[in-house]
Amino acid sequence: MAEAQADVLASIPLFSRLSKKDLKRLHKAAHEITYDAGTVLAEENEVGHFFFVVLDGTATVHVQGREIRKVGKGEYFGEMALIDRSVRAATVTAESPLRCLTISQVQFRPLAIAHPEVAWALLEAMVERVRESDRRAHRTP
Repeated sequence: MAEAQADVLASIPLFSRLSKKDLKRLHKAAHEITYDAGTVLAEENEVGHFFFVVLDGTATVHVQGREIRKVGKGEYFGEMALIDRSVRAATVTAESPLRCLTISQVQFRPLAIAHPEVAWALLEAMVERVRESDRRAHRTP
């Protein structure tokens, strides 16, 4: 089971360059939690303490009450609040039973510092999300 979850982590671009040893270390530091459909995992404007990697299921991301996207197996969310220690930018709700690996800021920060490639991949992902947000903001209804 742990090997399969380490493989899921390896399939995520953010972690794809980590060695098997580092992937296992990351997986060991993470906690696997299953959430019921309807559970709010991240609440917009609340301080975030965890980063989530979806192992199974689907969640919906809302910003200011508007659905922005869905996240599923192999995708992640919650990284922005961990980096700047600020409030969440979106609300994420389990759409189906959702199994996730959760990683706390205490565990994630040293990983990003020790592995610049993780930090760089995270920056690329965040830039893409900002660009998508800009595209949505400039769309005419």
